[in-house]
Amino acid sequence: MKCCFCINLRTATLFLAVLGTITHLYGALILTAMSDEFEDGDSGTVFGLTMYSYLSGLACLAGAIGVIKHNAKHLRLFSAFYWVDLALHMVFSVASAFLFFSMHSEVCEQIVHEAPKDEPIDMETCESAYIGSAWVITIAMAINLLLKLHFAFAIHSYMLQIKQEQDQEGSSVQQEAIVVGYPVASPPAYNDVKKETIFVAGKEFVPNEKK
Repeated sequence: MKCCFCINLRTATLFLAVLGTITHLYGALILTAMSDEFEDGDSGTVFGLTMYSYLSGLACLAGAIGVIKHNAKHLRLFSAFYWVDLALHMVFSVASAFLFFSMHSEVCEQIVHEAPKDEPIDMETCESAYIGSAWVITIAMAINLLLKLHFAFAIHSYMLQIKQEQDQEGSSVQQEAIVVGYPVASPPAYNDVKKETIFVAGKEFVPNEKK
């Protein structure tokens, strides 16, 4: 299996992990630096986004280490994070699309009201442009979700591949059975004793036990 039908799973997983580490940690640092500029009412939201960015960066870093060291545990953490991130993006995209199409009247009314008098905008034109833009954004979010879904399956497949390889290595390294050789007892040797023939009165004497 290949990611995007042309890139092997290891390269794709490593690229996604490194890219995620850089972007999430950079975003967390930016939010930390700008935390004082937000109002007190938004401080809780900013703090939550900052912590999520740091945790996401660490999860992606674990994924990069898992790829380099062929560690299934690190890859499992990265895969779990990617599925959670996909679910959060899906919820955000659905909520955003709903808001886009439900607030077109309020937004256009404000735009028409604030439009300059020398360049007036009518309500119909505004709503047409707004709905068209909302569709473009919604389609872009849907494509993004499909790509993230594909990447999530690729990471999960690579994690299973590494886990299977580690299981096979573990089974092959099992101790070999030690065969202890015991000396084979040889059968007792029977010496053929040639008995002397006894003649009595010119005849062979046969003991009673042979009669």
